[in-house]
Amino acid sequence: MSSLYLDHFGLTKPPFQITPDLGFFFSGGRRGDILSALLHVAQHEEGIMTLVAEVGSGKTLLARLMISRLPSTICTIYLANPSFSRDEILGAIGRDLGLTDLPVSTEARLAALHNELLRRHAAGQRVLLVIDEAHAMPPESLEEVRLLSNLETEQHKLLNIMLFGQPELDETLADRRMRQVRDRVVHRFQLTALPADEASAYVDHRLRAAGWVGGALFAPAAMALLIKASGGRARRINLLADKALLGTYATGKSSVQVEQVRSAIAELHDDISSPPLWQHPMRQRVVWGLACALILGTAVFFWMRMEAPKSAIQVPAATLIPPTPTPVAPAVSAAPRISADASARAAAVASQVTAPWMAVLEPYVERTKVQLQGAELQGYTIQIAALPRESTVATYLHSVGQNVDPAQIYAQLSHYNGKDFVAVFIGNYPSIVKANAALIGLPAALKANKPIVRTWIKIRQDQLS
Repeated sequence: MSSLYLDHFGLTKPPFQITPDLGFFFSGGRRGDILSALLHVAQHEEGIMTLVAEVGSGKTLLARLMISRLPSTICTIYLANPSFSRDEILGAIGRDLGLTDLPVSTEARLAALHNELLRRHAAGQRVLLVIDEAHAMPPESLEEVRLLSNLETEQHKLLNIMLFGQPELDETLADRRMRQVRDRVVHRFQLTALPADEASAYVDHRLRAAGWVGGALFAPAAMALLIKASGGRARRINLLADKALLGTYATGKSSVQVEQVRSAIAELHDDISSPPLWQHPMRQRVVWGLACALILGTAVFFWMRMEAPKSAIQVPAATLIPPTPTPVAPAVSAAPRISADASARAAAVASQVTAPWMAVLEPYVERTKVQLQGAELQGYTIQIAALPRESTVATYLHSVGQNVDPAQIYAQLSHYNGKDFVAVFIGNYPSIVKANAALIGLPAALKANKPIVRTWIKIRQDQLS
């Protein structure tokens, strides 16, 4: 995050860093209440607890703040990247407990962990396992965690477990094969997006914590636009606010206006604040192009009707519709049907004047529709991007096709939080284990937008909602 504007606004440190900083914790939006509940559970409850939140909502900050406030009688094992196999996760837990020479076999490792947990329990120490990004855990590793939760004395569990993850964690636990893990969940918490008033208070809180002493630094309209574009997610607010402050500094202004927030949104490839269709320069060209195509097609149609014999005019209307491309068709516009009919020729003239990027996108969208229409929809895919609906989508899809088989690329036209975008997916995997393995092995070029594993069922549900 930028620090160029600190002196300009009289700040002592960057207010909108995206790395978790305990000094910036905001207790609004029920964050303070949930923190108190987590501390109570960590010290008094036994079993498995889950906390679910969308990406960028602040769950990692909450986990680390909770750990920092626990008494010394609680030993915390914190796993930030849980994409371990079932044997690797036992090794990671053992290393955090100081066991540097664990046996090779799973049974022997469990026995060694059991003995160490018994030793710590006898010394009056509780052991808490906190797993961040738990939605990325293979089911086999989650099952291993369940087995660890079985370690107990006659009266007490030897290991308490907290799982922090994105909503996909709920989907994983909902699987019938995970019912034994699910049955051990004694508490579930959920971080929701900040409502508008809380989001505004969040921005002010971070500015004050960074040394701001003046009045409102963001103009009301600028703040409203920032909140709308962020969807109430803390990380998104931080990114947009930081870029808006940098833009304000660059122009020498003393407060953030709508123009700076618009620029920040554009830099993040988010079109939620874009002007209406007729005011956007690129879209103006598209609209004028389509209008000209319609006028030209209509003129040619009526001219051909006047010149053509009556038999041509009586052709059924269905022949005027160019064929629809199949889901795996090349990314080009469908060729018009060759016919002597004058009306069909006129329709072909109009159909050729289309937005090229939509023609590129269409096969991927059709492939996704076919996938989602399956009667017994199962499996997983990897969402690698959510892009504005504009010509840059075609360039992005071309670059993706340079890294993976184009036949494995899917796209979906979506509408969320007041904006239209294109979700891009790659791959179709039978299990979350294979999907996570593919996610880890993605080329660096495809990891720029923080890809995540998703289920096809949830994608279909989002489409229908």
